[in-house]
Amino acid sequence: MDILKESLALAEYTTSIRRHLHENPELSGREFNTIKLICSELDKIGIEYVNIPDGGVLATLDGPTAGKTVLLRADCDALPIQELPVNAKQPKICVSKVPGVAHMCGHDGHTAMLLSAAKVLKANQDQIKGRIYLLFERGEEGGGNIYWIMKYIQENNIHIDASFAEHTSTNITPGHIVCQAGPAHAGAVGYKIKITGKGGHGSRPDKSINPIDCFVSIYECIKSIRMNYVEPTVILTNSMGMVQAGAAGNVIPQELTFGGTCRFYDAAAGNIFKQKLVEICEAQAKLFDCTVEFESLHGPILPVINNAKLSEIGTKAIAAALGDEAIEHTDLNMGSESYSYLSTYYPGVMMRVGIGNEEQGMTVGGHNPGYDLDETGLPYGTAAYVAAGLGFLNSDEVVENEGNDDLRKKNIDEMYAFTSSVIPPHLDELQK
Repeated sequence: MDILKESLALAEYTTSIRRHLHENPELSGREFNTIKLICSELDKIGIEYVNIPDGGVLATLDGPTAGKTVLLRADCDALPIQELPVNAKQPKICVSKVPGVAHMCGHDGHTAMLLSAAKVLKANQDQIKGRIYLLFERGEEGGGNIYWIMKYIQENNIHIDASFAEHTSTNITPGHIVCQAGPAHAGAVGYKIKITGKGGHGSRPDKSINPIDCFVSIYECIKSIRMNYVEPTVILTNSMGMVQAGAAGNVIPQELTFGGTCRFYDAAAGNIFKQKLVEICEAQAKLFDCTVEFESLHGPILPVINNAKLSEIGTKAIAAALGDEAIEHTDLNMGSESYSYLSTYYPGVMMRVGIGNEEQGMTVGGHNPGYDLDETGLPYGTAAYVAAGLGFLNSDEVVENEGNDDLRKKNIDEMYAFTSSVIPPHLDELQK
């Protein structure tokens, strides 16, 4: 079995799936046509699956002999972003046809690569030692739909020995794959907070209570959390991306709303930030005679820490299939990922697939209107899925979970309560 050759032979198929999804993106929890396409393709390939309501598609591929189980995961939702028709240098090959919605994080590519991997694996089913699950996850971009997937897996006692996921990266060139151990995606605390004061005319601030003054004090205190309460060797960042108040320079507003996120690789540090954020907001609101309301405060969402032994197995298998020169290493990524739930319950590795091309302007990072990817890198992601999955099943190595023992004992409802996550609604019912 020549994994790379077979993956490259599917390049046209992979590209066509990616372009169709890119031109027809759907938001988190509303991937109705995307799921129909995935199910249709799996039907054509001849792979059994279950369409988990509001969760995603979980397909199963058994080999002729018993063995371990491995799950290969891709996400399929898009972002509420108006895409630019050009990347950093030139017009894009294809652009979203849906106003205000676009695949600006590569999920179209992830889904296309896993569907192509499904084709390769089905064609070589006799070489599968054990069972492979293919998961197409909905609502990764903050939708929380992994809840329904984990609910299904846990209620049906589905056994998973290990899992691999992929994410495209413009920091890496086509033909290169990252499968390194250690931190892969940061954990997060997200917040949206409303301060209420007393509105009035700008000429008489003494008769008003300006929530902007209160916010300025809160903002300065929040900036000090990292220095005063978190060990200097621990990674933690915080940023605010939204502040809304007032509409005129001579009118003191009644309310101010601000929001942001904190990122970290140590959940304990995330808990410290969350606790101090609440204490600061409540204390400063009292000091300024304002009231404070936490419209949303979720986390700590857990970080993704790639399992060391599984990373080693995956790296060896990918190098054998693609060549040693294909193995790349990358810096820490401070973005967060719902894959953290899977990698907490089961040994997991988030791989990164090179799709960056400086000459063609494919250098912009995800969640940016100018994001674009070099499609020639996608077949290598297909090959990495196949190689890593089969490499684990064929390995005699014992892979065990690392850390988070207490969290693994929680079911998904307990886990969502711990992370202050919101259970997503049943939007599929609206389509019936």
